[in-house]
Amino acid sequence: MSIIRINLDTRTTAEITHDAPRPKGMVWLDLFKPTEDDLAWLARTYNFHPLTIEDCRNFNQRAKIEAYDDAAAGYLFLSLTTSDRANGDVHPHELEAFLGADYLVTVHREAFPALAGVREHYGATHLAGRPDFLLYLIADHMVDAYFPLLDQMEDEIDALEDEILENATRATLERIYILKRQLVLLRKISSPMRDVMNALAGTRYALIDAHTALYFRDAYDHLTRIYDLIETSRDLLGNALDAYLSVVSNRLNEVMKRLTLLTTIFMPISFLVGFGGMNFQQMPFDNPIAFGILIALLVGVPITMMLWFWRSKWM
Repeated sequence: MSIIRINLDTRTTAEITHDAPRPKGMVWLDLFKPTEDDLAWLARTYNFHPLTIEDCRNFNQRAKIEAYDDAAAGYLFLSLTTSDRANGDVHPHELEAFLGADYLVTVHREAFPALAGVREHYGATHLAGRPDFLLYLIADHMVDAYFPLLDQMEDEIDALEDEILENATRATLERIYILKRQLVLLRKISSPMRDVMNALAGTRYALIDAHTALYFRDAYDHLTRIYDLIETSRDLLGNALDAYLSVVSNRLNEVMKRLTLLTTIFMPISFLVGFGGMNFQQMPFDNPIAFGILIALLVGVPITMMLWFWRSKWM
């Protein structure tokens, strides 16, 4: 059974069967890895729109909020997103939520640390008995999960900058592009989430109490800061990429410089050897003086050129 009922008034927890009627009082229903029977009971009991049930069946939504009004009672349907980092890769997580006047329904297919944290601390304030404030607590835990992730990525960017200056390799370049891709994914996840928090912080939805809206405004501020941190990290990675390309280019220039110097040194030697080996009379071995001059030139010219390069600070 995957439907857990938490009574917000009495703080009691129980499971719900598929033939159970609609729970009374302020309740929080949590569906973990919902089955088709779970979703059918949810649609039948609360008269949720088929499109929202379809979103709960296929978890591939961007963060959003939609208001549904019917003759019985209106409700809000929300898709909330967060992410974590495991094995060096960013993994997005999605939570679907239905907010009514006396209930909050959460649907997810992955274990959410945010939900476990809310279950432990949701009774710490007098507003915890309200479904809208409970939604804020869940959203706040999901938003706060971004901060340690971004701190970890900032530390990796700092390490990459040091590595680029000391010993940049191809693995360094690959790591830069991996981090850039992860930051793009985080921006893609957090930007719609920020819009949702901004909408909940306003007064357009009657199901959100004015006192609770202030808390959603705080969550919106956190997401704005997170978005700025993501943009800052992306700029730092762009600078790191430019530094890597500059270091590699300078290293290549140094190699080409040394090869050019070696080629320049050996050019006169090759000329002297070729000239001395020509088939002329008395050149060079028939005449000891000519042979000595050739040997002196073969030794003296490279040494003279090396001293000149050294004095010119080319070496």
